[in-house]
Amino acid sequence: MSNDTSLRQKTLEHMDSELHGSKLGPFIQDVVYGGNDGIVTTFAVVAGTVGADLPHYIVIILGIANLLADGTSMASGAFLSLKSERDQYFRLRREEMEEIEEIPEIEREEIVIALEKKGLTGKDLQNVTDTIIADKDIWADMMMIEEHGLTLESTEKPLIHGLMTFISFVVFGAIPLLPYIFGIERSERFTVAIWSTFAALIVLGFTRSYVTRERLLRGPIEIVSVGAIGAIVAFGIGVLLKDVVGNVL
Repeated sequence: MSNDTSLRQKTLEHMDSELHGSKLGPFIQDVVYGGNDGIVTTFAVVAGTVGADLPHYIVIILGIANLLADGTSMASGAFLSLKSERDQYFRLRREEMEEIEEIPEIEREEIVIALEKKGLTGKDLQNVTDTIIADKDIWADMMMIEEHGLTLESTEKPLIHGLMTFISFVVFGAIPLLPYIFGIERSERFTVAIWSTFAALIVLGFTRSYVTRERLLRGPIEIVSVGAIGAIVAFGIGVLLKDVVGNVL
């Protein structure tokens, strides 16, 4: 009995540890999504205004407006998206519970098919199926995973996910603006902004690699590559608009 208690205690400690990832893990999608979008869209403002040869104070005004407005928009979008998915989960689960009551034979067969796909056969298949359908809540949860690919845990904490998206957007997105806010030499501002943007993308990439425990250079390479495309497009559009607007005026 004491051995069982000791094993249970060790197992609970193992589950609470960070052996399988960082505490930031559940929010890494929000951090990368918000951070990358913040860096690229803010640099787009910088590159676009510089490419169009607009005054530097325009960069600051549009940049800060972008940080607050777009950051809020992304955060609310993340919140509403996850909240909608959560509402969808509960609606589908109610439907599954109704089907378990009304057509249990068909729902049981769906469990059997799902378990067969996992390699269970014969007596093992029968025993596991009987164990699952003995508890309607477990039965419904199993159907939610197998039929809809949804879990309650995946839709948790929509407010925190939205907040993490906003924080990441603002923190990383502010970096391309720093040369203009802190009054670096006019001729060097855009160059410093480019390198600051590059550095921010690398930091974001390393953050992703650290949290996901993937190869260290994979995150920076992927994020910098994607970010560079957006930055080049933004600067090119700014130059193009300068020529077009200049000709119109």
